This record gives sequence, structure tokens and C-alpha cells, in this order.
Amino acid sequence: MLSPNVTQSRSNFTILGSCIFVGLLSACNQPFDPRGDLDKKLVVFSILSTDRDVQFARVERTYLPAGYDPGADTTDKTIRNAVVTIGQGGLTLRLRDTTLTRSDPNENDILLRAYVASSFKPNHGGSYILRVEADGFGPVSESVLVPMKPALDIDPISQAVLDRPAKYEKDASIMLSTTLGYGAYGYRIRLFVDYEVLKGTEWVEERVEIPTAFTLPNSEDYSYVNYPNFTRSSANNRASGNHKNNVYSRTLIEVAYRKYGSTKIIFNRAVVQLLQADRNLYRYYLATHSYGDPHSIRLDEPIFSGVAGGVGVMGAYTLDSLVHILPENFAYSHY
Repeated sequence: MLSPNVTQSRSNFTILGSCIFVGLLSACNQPFDPRGDLDKKLVVFSILSTDRDVQFARVERTYLPAGYDPGADTTDKTIRNAVVTIGQGGLTLRLRDTTLTRSDPNENDILLRAYVASSFKPNHGGSYILRVEADGFGPVSESVLVPMKPALDIDPISQAVLDRPAKYEKDASIMLSTTLGYGAYGYRIRLFVDYEVLKGTEWVEERVEIPTAFTLPNSEDYSYVNYPNFTRSSANNRASGNHKNNVYSRTLIEVAYRKYGSTKIIFNRAVVQLLQADRNLYRYYLATHSYGDPHSIRLDEPIFSGVAGGVGVMGAYTLDSLVHILPENFAYSHY
């Protein structure tokens, strides 16, 4: 026979368990929103570049979408009448608030609002401060160091392969070497060939990019080729690109005979192009590509914040080229 104390304890336990069950059941009926609270900040995107004399900045705001698809919210988040400046030393340049036409007419909005600085090209090795101020938000700023001028080179053997590809083995390399400029955290070396093709009565200049190699081993299927990726700069700032002769020749054959057939065409020059990314831009590239593993089942993506006081990226890149003139009797030219 149980004592009164034991009976009372069991009763209390039963009541407590019932309360917990009712509490959990009630909590399950409460709506759950995984989005969290809105952190109100400016979103700024501005990349300085040495290959143009017009610089741009996009300024928007963070927002909390009504549903769970951020892309479904098409309302305008642009911040107008902000003060956007580029400073260097004691000089300050203010960007003007304007409207641009999108290059892609299929976009939802044909017009694009941006802040623009005309007739301004940053210098190699230049140090700048990008700053944004807008009513209702804290100031956003970031320092940008444009990489210094690089040194590009094509060795004599690679020049010979460019000029007379048929004289060399298929696996011969076209080596493109460079010493990166100070401030370059990442780079990409690309190889192009410029040519002129006769369309009607007019010679039109066009460009084709040369892949680095065929993707599949022991195969020259042009549907599967590799192109250069962004690469982290080394400690000694030396870098190189390697393009195979077989894919170089095949690319020119595709243009000269399969794309244009018997149309007159002249191959003029090979162009080595080097893009150097500063610290801010390269960090942004790494963050946005860090989950690019095709074998991963992760669906989340990182939120990059590369500016002080806001979200976005303020960075810079340089674009430098080295030109190699092809011979007048180049094998794939026909006119």
C-alpha cells in the first residue's frame, strides 16, 4: 500500500506532465518565421576600373520580403539623393544621380538608377576612399587600392606557336607570363585573337577567346573546353597562363571555316589580357563562389559585407593587354 506522500508525488507529476504537453501543443500552433528581423543598412556596389573613364555606383537598401523568395519582391529599393564621393588625398569627386538604360531589354525595368562619375579613370597604384551618405542611414565607406601596373610577356617559342601553329606539336604550350602589380590579390589571364571578316562590302572587326585546353582527356571535342579562372596571387607576384596549341588551332578553324566558310577573313593579332583584382573585389569573388561545389547538397549562400557600415562591395580592378601581331600570310586567313 502506497503512502500518502507517494500518491501526492505521482499526482503532482501527472499534472506537471499535462502542463508541459499542453504548452508544447500550444507552441506548435504558433507561426514560425525563419527570416529574422530586418537589419536596416545601405547596400552599395561600386567597382573602379582602369579600362574606362566612367565609374559607377549602385546604392540600395536592405529589405524584408513578404514571402521566402527575395527575388519575388520587385519593388524599387534604390536610394535617391545620396551623397556618393570618391576621394584621393585632398581631392573629392561627387558622383551624380542619374538614370541609365539597361543593356538587356528583357529586364523588368528598362531604366537603371545609378551614381556616375564621368571623365574619371583611376590610376594604377592609386589609393581612393569611396563614401556614401544617405538620410536615415549611417555612412558607408571603404578604402580601395588599385593594383599597380603589371609586366606582361610572351616568350619567343610561344610567339612562334602563335604565328605557325601547324609547325608545332598539338600539345605545345603557349605560355603567357606576368609579374603582377602590387595590390593584386587575384588575377585572370586570357588570350584572344582579333580578326576582320568581310560582311557584304564592309570589313568588320571581331574577337574570339582562346580556351586553355580541351576538357576531356584524349578528346578534341570542341563542345568541352576550359577557360581561365580567377586565381589567388602568389607571394612573389609571378603568374602565368598556359594555352595548348591544339585548342588554339581548333578555335581558329571553327571561326575561319565553320562559322564563316568561304567568307574572306584576316587574322590580325593575338591579345593577352590580364585582369588584376584588388583585395576587396577578390574577397567578394571568393565569398560568392565558395559554395560552388557541384557535389554539395547545400542550398544556402553567404552574405558578403565588404564595406564598413553597410553591405556590398567597393573594390577595383585593372585591365592590361599585350598585343602580338600575326604574320600577313597567317595560315587560317583567306582573302
